[in-house]
Amino acid sequence: MLGKGRVGIPAHQQDTLLHNGGQECPPYRKMIAASLFLCTLLLQAESIESDFEGFDDASTGSVQVEQTNDDMAGFDDTSTSSVSDALVSSENDTAKETESESTDVIPGLTGKFTEQVALSLYNDAPHSNISSVKSSLLLDYEHKFENGWKFKTNAKAYYDAIYDIKGTEKFSSQERKQLQSEVELFDAYLEGSITDTLDFKVGRQVIVWGRSDTIRVTDVLNPLDNRRPGMVDIEDLRLPVTMAKFDYFIGDWRITPIVILEQRFSKNPPFGSVFNPIPFVAPANESYNDVTYALSVGAEFSGWDVNFYAAEVRNDAGQLKLPTLTRPKPVIAHDKIQMAGTALNILSGSWLFKTELAYFDKLKYTTTGDREFSRTDLLLGVEYNGIPDTLISYDIVTRNMGSYDARLITEAIPLKKHDYQHAFRVSSDFMNSTVTANYLISLYGEKLNEGGFQRAWVKYEVMDGVNMNVGVVDYIGGSTLFDSIKKNDMLFADISYSF
Repeated sequence: MLGKGRVGIPAHQQDTLLHNGGQECPPYRKMIAASLFLCTLLLQAESIESDFEGFDDASTGSVQVEQTNDDMAGFDDTSTSSVSDALVSSENDTAKETESESTDVIPGLTGKFTEQVALSLYNDAPHSNISSVKSSLLLDYEHKFENGWKFKTNAKAYYDAIYDIKGTEKFSSQERKQLQSEVELFDAYLEGSITDTLDFKVGRQVIVWGRSDTIRVTDVLNPLDNRRPGMVDIEDLRLPVTMAKFDYFIGDWRITPIVILEQRFSKNPPFGSVFNPIPFVAPANESYNDVTYALSVGAEFSGWDVNFYAAEVRNDAGQLKLPTLTRPKPVIAHDKIQMAGTALNILSGSWLFKTELAYFDKLKYTTTGDREFSRTDLLLGVEYNGIPDTLISYDIVTRNMGSYDARLITEAIPLKKHDYQHAFRVSSDFMNSTVTANYLISLYGEKLNEGGFQRAWVKYEVMDGVNMNVGVVDYIGGSTLFDSIKKNDMLFADISYSF
């Protein structure tokens, strides 16, 4: 999400060419062909579904997976099914055999194909009108061993044809490199139980600290993909990092030491893109090969839970370092910082009260050189689910510098002694949970007058495996940063097919 220096505003470019009779075809034709292929699949699926209307479906059982903490996601992924003893038609059996053959070609492999279009409402050329026509593919593979251990990996690839449609020469090379195409390995980990009280997970993974769905306070272990800020929630922005995690259970408590083996930083809008107002190319991130550490201790009780956190990590925001005799080019340095925090959640009837507290030390900024600062972040939040099929939440965060320097106001994103962020969201399900309407507004400043954004979107389950998503994002001015991007309002729509 957008943030004022807390959450910033991968990059392998792959050029795709189709050859036909010795002639090169524009890359966007591949996207069009894929779209036509998807439409054909959907039409065939709809035809098959109508052909079998009226037949009795074999009943399938379901199991609910209880997730006690986001850190444990994936440990209890089990499923069971049962088939009724009633006789079914031979046509229905044939259909099931065909479906089994098509889905079990590579056991454990699933995926999702998505087509998305974005329409910019007020931007100038070349980012005006239709600003994105993106085709993306997610492949996910999971294998469970006989001893209970599990290996999981997934990869994402996308291609945005808008650069070919409008002409690549109209866009900066940095924007094309980061936003036109990408192929990247995301999760890739092995997990299992060493003993009855000790679990182990190693590889690229996401570890979530804290409870807020909108604002990050204690959630510091994974960087974000902020190249299109405000478009999706934090849960879809986190970038996995290679880590080794142990979970040791003592009664109701879980002790989780973490070794961070990969130093990875957030992806920010590239030079020339609509969300980067800086008139020059930003220096590259300095690379690091060291190891950092983190620790989480938590427990869940009846009606409440608590977690304690500690970490020494590299500062994701970073600071500009000018050239020296040993460093010929400017870089964004990410010095180590220390963090200690806690999160407490209390459930009372239809109300969930949550709080997060984090203390950061050894922070450095571009305008203050090697001087170190401390900062304390406090989040207070509440969720209400007393209305059927509806969730309402409000979070407020205050960030307070321990010792302030007047030069911090001249940072690229000005820093004040006391800063505030608010987030209010509503989510409601309709039509047997096939339609979900959502609204989110995030504003900065003690008086909510320093900019932010609001987003409204609707998700619709068209049919089994096919989903649509339509929404609008409105960026609100009020500060230097948000005034520079307030005309980036856009409409977006996507349709996805899961297999």
